[in-house]
Amino acid sequence: MIPLSSQLPGDMVYIKATGENSAEMVTDEGAIYITSNKGYNWKAAIQETVSATLNRTVSSGISGASYYTGTFSTVNRSPDGRYVAVSSRGNFYLTWEPGQAYWQPHNRAVARRIQSMGWRSDGGLWLLVRGGGLYLSKGTGLTEDFEEVSVQSRGFGILDVGYRSQDEAWAAGGSGILLKTTNGGKTWIRDKAADNIAANLYSVKFINDNQGFVLGNDGVLLKYLG
Repeated sequence: MIPLSSQLPGDMVYIKATGENSAEMVTDEGAIYITSNKGYNWKAAIQETVSATLNRTVSSGISGASYYTGTFSTVNRSPDGRYVAVSSRGNFYLTWEPGQAYWQPHNRAVARRIQSMGWRSDGGLWLLVRGGGLYLSKGTGLTEDFEEVSVQSRGFGILDVGYRSQDEAWAAGGSGILLKTTNGGKTWIRDKAADNIAANLYSVKFINDNQGFVLGNDGVLLKYLG
Protein backbone atom coordinates (compact mmCIF):
# COMPACT_ATOMS: atom_id res chain seq x y z
CA MET A 1 0.00 0.00 0.00
CA ILE A 2 1.26 3.48 -0.94
CA PRO A 3 -0.23 6.24 1.27
CA LEU A 4 -1.52 9.45 -0.29
CA SER A 5 -0.73 12.86 1.15
CA SER A 6 -3.37 14.37 3.41
CA GLN A 7 -2.74 17.65 1.59
CA LEU A 8 -4.09 16.22 -1.66
CA PRO A 9 -6.91 18.57 -2.81
CA GLY A 10 -10.11 16.58 -2.70
CA ASP A 11 -10.84 12.87 -2.60
CA MET A 12 -9.68 10.46 -5.27
CA VAL A 13 -12.59 9.60 -7.59
CA TYR A 14 -10.81 8.13 -10.62
CA ILE A 15 -7.61 6.23 -11.32
CA LYS A 16 -6.48 4.69 -14.60
CA ALA A 17 -3.47 2.51 -15.34
CA THR A 18 -1.98 3.83 -18.59
CA GLY A 19 0.97 1.43 -18.78
CA GLU A 20 2.96 -1.13 -16.82
CA ASN A 21 4.46 1.56 -14.57
CA SER A 22 2.24 4.57 -15.31
CA ALA A 23 -1.17 5.75 -14.14
CA GLU A 24 -3.34 8.85 -13.83
CA MET A 25 -5.39 9.93 -10.81
CA VAL A 26 -8.17 12.53 -10.53
CA THR A 27 -9.73 14.01 -7.38
CA ASP A 28 -13.24 15.36 -7.00
CA GLU A 29 -11.80 18.91 -6.86
CA GLY A 30 -10.20 18.54 -10.28
CA ALA A 31 -6.59 17.80 -9.38
CA ILE A 32 -4.90 15.46 -11.88
CA TYR A 33 -1.73 13.55 -11.01
CA ILE A 34 0.49 11.32 -13.14
CA THR A 35 2.94 8.63 -12.04
CA SER A 36 5.58 6.83 -14.09
CA ASN A 37 7.07 4.67 -11.32
CA LYS A 38 4.19 2.48 -10.20
CA GLY A 39 2.67 5.12 -7.93
CA TYR A 40 5.64 5.87 -5.69
CA ASN A 41 5.79 9.47 -6.92
CA TRP A 42 3.07 11.60 -8.47
CA LYS A 43 3.40 14.80 -10.54
CA ALA A 44 0.63 17.38 -10.91
CA ALA A 45 -0.64 17.68 -14.49
CA ILE A 46 -2.74 20.75 -13.80
CA GLN A 47 -1.89 24.07 -12.18
CA GLU A 48 -5.08 24.83 -10.24
CA THR A 49 -8.27 23.27 -8.92
CA VAL A 50 -11.61 23.86 -10.61
CA SER A 51 -12.68 26.29 -7.87
CA ALA A 52 -9.60 28.40 -8.55
CA THR A 53 -10.28 28.32 -12.30
CA LEU A 54 -13.88 29.44 -11.85
CA ASN A 55 -12.88 32.20 -9.43
CA ARG A 56 -10.33 33.44 -11.94
CA THR A 57 -12.75 33.28 -14.87
CA VAL A 58 -15.87 34.45 -13.02
CA SER A 59 -16.85 36.65 -15.96
CA SER A 60 -16.58 33.80 -18.49
CA GLY A 61 -20.36 33.43 -18.73
CA ILE A 62 -20.56 29.88 -17.39
CA SER A 63 -24.11 29.47 -16.09
CA GLY A 64 -24.21 28.05 -12.57
CA ALA A 65 -20.51 28.60 -11.86
CA SER A 66 -21.32 30.79 -8.85
CA TYR A 67 -23.20 27.85 -7.31
CA TYR A 68 -20.32 25.42 -7.77
CA THR A 69 -19.76 23.40 -4.59
CA GLY A 70 -16.17 22.56 -5.45
CA THR A 71 -16.56 18.92 -6.50
CA PHE A 72 -17.34 16.71 -9.49
CA SER A 73 -20.20 14.25 -9.64
CA THR A 74 -18.70 12.15 -12.47
CA VAL A 75 -15.38 11.96 -14.35
CA ASN A 76 -14.69 10.05 -17.57
CA ARG A 77 -11.47 9.58 -19.55
CA SER A 78 -11.12 8.99 -23.29
CA PRO A 79 -8.63 6.43 -24.64
CA ASP A 80 -6.36 9.27 -25.80
CA GLY A 81 -6.21 10.88 -22.35
CA ARG A 82 -8.89 13.59 -22.51
CA TYR A 83 -11.26 14.07 -19.57
CA VAL A 84 -14.84 15.26 -19.19
CA ALA A 85 -16.32 15.98 -15.75
CA VAL A 86 -19.75 17.07 -14.55
CA SER A 87 -20.20 19.59 -11.72
CA SER A 88 -21.85 18.20 -8.60
CA ARG A 89 -25.09 20.10 -9.31
CA GLY A 90 -25.09 19.08 -12.96
CA ASN A 91 -25.43 22.67 -14.16
CA PHE A 92 -22.26 22.74 -16.30
CA TYR A 93 -19.40 20.49 -17.38
CA LEU A 94 -15.65 20.74 -17.83
CA THR A 95 -13.06 19.23 -20.15
CA TRP A 96 -9.29 18.81 -20.00
CA GLU A 97 -6.71 17.40 -22.37
CA PRO A 98 -2.98 16.74 -21.89
CA GLY A 99 -0.95 19.94 -22.05
CA GLN A 100 -3.67 22.26 -20.78
CA ALA A 101 -2.90 24.15 -17.56
CA TYR A 102 -6.42 24.02 -16.19
CA TRP A 103 -9.92 22.64 -16.80
CA GLN A 104 -12.07 24.29 -19.47
CA PRO A 105 -15.64 24.99 -18.24
CA HIS A 106 -18.60 24.69 -20.64
CA ASN A 107 -22.25 25.68 -20.42
CA ARG A 108 -24.60 22.75 -20.62
CA ALA A 109 -26.40 22.66 -23.96
CA VAL A 110 -29.66 21.25 -22.58
CA ALA A 111 -32.36 22.57 -20.24
CA ARG A 112 -32.23 19.78 -17.68
CA ARG A 113 -29.27 19.21 -15.40
CA ILE A 114 -26.58 16.76 -16.43
CA GLN A 115 -26.51 13.27 -14.91
CA SER A 116 -23.31 12.02 -16.53
CA MET A 117 -21.09 12.43 -19.59
CA GLY A 118 -18.52 10.34 -21.40
CA TRP A 119 -16.65 9.76 -24.62
CA ARG A 120 -17.82 7.92 -27.70
CA SER A 121 -15.43 5.70 -29.63
CA ASP A 122 -15.32 8.25 -32.46
CA GLY A 123 -14.08 11.00 -30.12
CA GLY A 124 -17.42 12.73 -29.62
CA LEU A 125 -19.34 13.03 -26.35
CA TRP A 126 -22.50 11.48 -24.97
CA LEU A 127 -24.57 13.26 -22.31
CA LEU A 128 -27.28 11.99 -19.96
CA VAL A 129 -29.68 14.35 -18.20
CA ARG A 130 -31.40 13.89 -14.87
CA GLY A 131 -34.87 12.43 -15.22
CA GLY A 132 -34.00 10.62 -18.44
CA GLY A 133 -32.70 11.73 -21.82
CA LEU A 134 -29.69 10.92 -23.99
CA TYR A 135 -27.83 13.46 -26.11
CA LEU A 136 -24.91 13.07 -28.52
CA SER A 137 -22.52 15.84 -29.54
CA LYS A 138 -22.47 16.72 -33.21
CA GLY A 139 -19.33 15.62 -35.00
CA THR A 140 -16.31 13.95 -33.46
CA GLY A 141 -14.49 16.91 -31.92
CA LEU A 142 -15.12 18.85 -28.73
CA THR A 143 -18.27 20.95 -29.10
CA GLU A 144 -21.12 22.39 -27.03
CA ASP A 145 -23.63 21.47 -29.76
CA PHE A 146 -25.69 18.40 -28.80
CA GLU A 147 -28.79 16.71 -30.20
CA GLU A 148 -31.23 14.46 -28.37
CA VAL A 149 -31.57 10.81 -29.33
CA SER A 150 -34.85 8.96 -28.87
CA VAL A 151 -34.59 6.05 -26.42
CA GLN A 152 -37.29 3.70 -25.12
CA SER A 153 -36.34 3.57 -21.45
CA ARG A 154 -39.83 2.77 -20.12
CA GLY A 155 -39.76 5.97 -18.09
CA PHE A 156 -36.62 5.05 -16.13
CA GLY A 157 -33.52 7.21 -16.18
CA ILE A 158 -30.40 6.11 -18.02
CA LEU A 159 -27.35 6.19 -15.74
CA ASP A 160 -24.39 5.20 -17.93
CA VAL A 161 -23.29 4.49 -21.50
CA GLY A 162 -20.40 2.32 -22.66
CA TYR A 163 -19.06 2.02 -26.21
CA ARG A 164 -17.79 -1.38 -27.31
CA SER A 165 -16.81 -0.09 -30.76
CA GLN A 166 -17.48 2.94 -32.92
CA ASP A 167 -20.86 1.48 -33.89
CA GLU A 168 -21.93 -0.64 -30.92
CA ALA A 169 -22.73 0.76 -27.49
CA TRP A 170 -24.83 -0.15 -24.47
CA ALA A 171 -26.81 2.05 -22.08
CA ALA A 172 -28.04 1.00 -18.63
CA GLY A 173 -30.31 2.52 -16.04
CA GLY A 174 -33.03 2.16 -13.47
CA SER A 175 -35.11 -0.99 -12.97
CA GLY A 176 -32.84 -3.16 -15.10
CA ILE A 177 -33.15 -1.11 -18.27
CA LEU A 178 -30.57 -2.16 -20.87
CA LEU A 179 -30.36 -0.61 -24.34
CA LYS A 180 -28.16 -1.32 -27.36
CA THR A 181 -27.17 0.59 -30.48
CA THR A 182 -25.37 -0.75 -33.54
CA ASN A 183 -25.15 2.52 -35.47
CA GLY A 184 -23.10 4.71 -33.15
CA GLY A 185 -26.06 5.87 -31.06
CA LYS A 186 -28.49 7.08 -33.72
CA THR A 187 -31.11 4.49 -32.71
CA TRP A 188 -31.45 2.27 -29.64
CA ILE A 189 -33.34 -0.96 -28.96
CA ARG A 190 -34.12 -2.55 -25.62
CA ASP A 191 -32.28 -5.74 -24.70
CA LYS A 192 -34.54 -7.96 -22.61
CA ALA A 193 -31.67 -9.81 -20.93
CA ALA A 194 -32.04 -7.74 -17.77
CA ASP A 195 -35.84 -7.41 -17.68
CA ASN A 196 -36.20 -9.81 -14.75
CA ILE A 197 -33.35 -8.34 -12.72
CA ALA A 198 -34.67 -6.29 -9.80
CA ALA A 199 -31.78 -3.84 -9.69
CA ASN A 200 -30.68 -0.47 -10.97
CA LEU A 201 -27.83 -0.78 -13.49
CA TYR A 202 -25.49 2.16 -13.09
CA SER A 203 -22.13 1.41 -14.76
CA VAL A 204 -21.19 0.05 -18.21
CA LYS A 205 -17.52 -0.74 -18.90
CA PHE A 206 -15.81 -2.38 -21.87
CA ILE A 207 -12.22 -3.45 -21.28
CA ASN A 208 -11.84 -4.42 -24.94
CA ASP A 209 -14.03 -5.59 -27.84
CA ASN A 210 -14.75 -8.93 -26.18
CA GLN A 211 -14.85 -8.06 -22.47
CA GLY A 212 -17.59 -5.90 -21.04
CA PHE A 213 -19.52 -5.64 -17.79
CA VAL A 214 -22.60 -3.90 -16.39
CA LEU A 215 -22.64 -3.25 -12.66
CA GLY A 216 -25.82 -2.82 -10.63
CA ASN A 217 -26.83 -2.47 -7.01
CA ASP A 218 -27.15 -5.40 -4.59
CA GLY A 219 -24.13 -7.13 -6.15
CA VAL A 220 -25.59 -7.49 -9.65
CA LEU A 221 -22.92 -7.95 -12.33
CA LEU A 222 -23.68 -8.70 -16.01
CA LYS A 223 -21.04 -9.99 -18.42
CA TYR A 224 -21.01 -9.26 -22.16
CA LEU A 225 -21.40 -12.45 -24.20
CA GLY A 226 -21.54 -11.05 -27.72
